[in-house]
Amino acid sequence: MNTKETIIKIMSELFEVPEEKITMDSGIGDFPKWDSLGHISLLQEIQDELDIEFEPEEIIELESVEDIVSLASEKENNK
Repeated sequence: MNTKETIIKIMSELFEVPEEKITMDSGIGDFPKWDSLGHISLLQEIQDELDIEFEPEEIIELESVEDIVSLASEKENNK
């Protein structure tokens, strides 16, 4: 499973939405459970699953699936 697939799977489970409803353009607020608290939970799950760490200033910039996948992929490649 690649980074994008892993993140979408985590989002699907956490936000209780089918994977096919999650697109690269999906963003905070697009799903009822993707609020500010859900966002923090999502990023924590991604960090744990991929064994990466987002910096606080990076977290502020992450607003869409595309942003998250892009940064997570970059961090995975730099491990």
